[in-house]
Amino acid sequence: MKNLYKLIVLSGMALFLGSCYYDTFPEDTGTVPDEVSYQQDVQPIWNAACTECHGNIPPTLENGVSYTNLINGGYVVAGDSQNSVLYQSLLGIEGVSLMPPSGKLPDSQINIVKKWIDDGAENN
Repeated sequence: MKNLYKLIVLSGMALFLGSCYYDTFPEDTGTVPDEVSYQQDVQPIWNAACTECHGNIPPTLENGVSYTNLINGGYVVAGDSQNSVLYQSLLGIEGVSLMPPSGKLPDSQINIVKKWIDDGAENN
């Protein structure tokens, strides 16, 4: 019975972790806009690389709720990317899990999120 329990738990973990696999990431244009818009620049990153898991796992990053979840959930310190858990997780800084778990996003996308946070994390 104990072995059956272990098998069920391990199978569940494998299914859960396997659901966070991504076939492709959005194309990296290599540029960061002078003015970053949450809706035009940041949300598309979540849509392409994060909502597959973070549609069910907090913070939910789906359209319409992601901004509120990130700000109210304490993941973003407006104006301070270095102390924002969101930015730290995109870099995989020691003590914070790398997101997405399948591998680091392209640097330009991370820099878009960084600029958005450093510019005040506005809902624009």
